[in-house]
Amino acid sequence: MMSVTICLKKIKNGDFAMIKISATKLRNNLFDYLNMASKGETIIIQRNKEEVARLVPTHQTDWRDKMTIKPQIMVAPEELIKPVEDIWEEYL
Repeated sequence: MMSVTICLKKIKNGDFAMIKISATKLRNNLFDYLNMASKGETIIIQRNKEEVARLVPTHQTDWRDKMTIKPQIMVAPEELIKPVEDIWEEYL
């Protein structure tokens, strides 16, 4: 079984998790990482703990498909519209 470091920061292309591996781990587990990339993962390849390359999927997956938490509105819909009513009163 291979060990993988996952970096959980938001990046420009919309992904939220990237896998960081050493060049040696990539060489020893190349087909495993190719499978991960084909499933939409971006893999950062490091040499001496510095990024030297990225293995990215040929087709980018939609970030919405990777979400595990469903966004929820924390206030009632009426409260979202309330501030707009105040603005419109000035124009009537």
